[in-house]
Amino acid sequence: MTPAHTPIPLAETTPRPFGALNAEAAKAFAAASASESRPFARPSPNVQPQRVLLVDDSRSIRTLLKIYLMARSFEYIEAESAEAALDVLKTQTVDLILTDFHMDGMNGADFAAAVRANRDVKVSKIPILMMTGDANAAEVRNKGQKAGINAFVRKPVSCAQLMTLVDTILPPPKKS
Repeated sequence: MTPAHTPIPLAETTPRPFGALNAEAAKAFAAASASESRPFARPSPNVQPQRVLLVDDSRSIRTLLKIYLMARSFEYIEAESAEAALDVLKTQTVDLILTDFHMDGMNGADFAAAVRANRDVKVSKIPILMMTGDANAAEVRNKGQKAGINAFVRKPVSCAQLMTLVDTILPPPKKS
């Protein structure tokens, strides 16, 4: 075989869809799926689905969060920046916000502070879960708490860890 036809291992040439979190996230998802008794949710005809605003500049992280949150029948709204998320909140009703800390433009703590300062009480009271992959998680958590977040988690996050936090700050709706 000539060098031009020598197969190159896929891992060396193809970017992973979930970036640096791919291996850990896939492992966590597989472990969570195998060990948890949470079924994938099916919308109940008697219950209006809760809406989650996913704010992260990484599409793959937003997709991973949706996979993790499949244990609840949520509707999702995505925003790739804090500024875009603030625009969404002007026109859409949201029950929960999951935001990253590090984003281009406004960071997650400043975004949380803007949500808390909103004149509309329904918006200012939305539960906010902030995530970070920052090495100095304690400083990021402190900034988030000062901004009014309800919960904090360090990435990479497991499915079980995320669902425990979400269930704590936004209990599932009761069937009528």
